[in-house]
Amino acid sequence: MEIRKMVIDGVSYNVLTDDELNDFVKEIEFKKGLDIQHERLINGEIETMSIEDFAKKHRARYGL
Repeated sequence: MEIRKMVIDGVSYNVLTDDELNDFVKEIEFKKGLDIQHERLINGEIETMSIEDFAKKHRARYGL
């Protein structure tokens, strides 16, 4: 993302278009969601299983 500078009355401002700002907000919200999921995993709120157990469960369910 490129942030452009605009000077108005001797004061420098960072400038983004509406689309750039919306994309930036979406990126921040996505990262916040990842952080929340990470905390839930660390705190044991989300059940996890090993890849081997998942493969066994998948094979049993679909008869593979």
